[in-house]
Amino acid sequence: MTGYGRGECIDQGYRLVVEINSVNRKQLEFAISLPREFDAMEGQLKALLGKFLSRGRIQVRVQLSDLEGNDCGVPKVNDALAEACVASLQEVAARINAKTEVSLELLTRIPGVIKISPKTPNPDDIWILLESAAKQAVEGLLTMRTTEGNHLHTDLSERIENMRNALSIIKGKAAELPTRHRKLLIERLEKAGIDQIDVHDERILKELVLFADKSDITEEITRLESHFSHFKTLCDKQQQVGRSLDFLSQEMFREINTIGSKASNHEIAHIVVSLKTELEKFREQVQNLE
Repeated sequence: MTGYGRGECIDQGYRLVVEINSVNRKQLEFAISLPREFDAMEGQLKALLGKFLSRGRIQVRVQLSDLEGNDCGVPKVNDALAEACVASLQEVAARINAKTEVSLELLTRIPGVIKISPKTPNPDDIWILLESAAKQAVEGLLTMRTTEGNHLHTDLSERIENMRNALSIIKGKAAELPTRHRKLLIERLEKAGIDQIDVHDERILKELVLFADKSDITEEITRLESHFSHFKTLCDKQQQVGRSLDFLSQEMFREINTIGSKASNHEIAHIVVSLKTELEKFREQVQNLE
């Protein structure tokens, strides 16, 4: 499911901003951008977000700003190098009989004499900010996802109702199959020139029984109706149902496919095609659900 959320936390002279956006994916994937010095927190952040999300490609961007100069570098003088430089310069001056005074300004220009060590914030303090901002961002993301989920639920419910109506037509036509087959069988025998057809002939009755057994789709219809009801049960639980509905759609396809294979009737075959089309649209939408 798609969505966007933003969280911000300010404390101890720092501002930390977390932005999260998600796009549709069957599995859960993370793409996290953290300040380099806090790369070690990526695992913690994934674990935190994993408590709220189960599907989608989740892109996370974290920005840390210093508001009060907390991360100003700390200058450090390399005493040994400074002394060695002074000694070397004085030695050269004596050798060439030149008068020189080594000033502080000159020393500071020599590479390595003064080194600025960046001050890194305490990771524990930053995690507190990161956790707070991330939860705010997730909350905003889930709000958008909930809105999208409500629209998807409406669409999926309509498709289930369409399939239920189509199945009801198949159910009515399936009950007529043995009678129609009996009529067609007798008509074929008459066209073949067979006189004095006995409708109670054991061979004819056996053919009718075999056809009725082979084309019986009662079990498949019952299971498919059960799957339709289970859809409502899952949605009423108010929890993450994407994976469950994905599995349910596979089971529905299995039953619809079997109905199409067993029911030797062109009218039912046409309805099965429309059922498969509707189910395919249902499955595509289910892939977007959390």
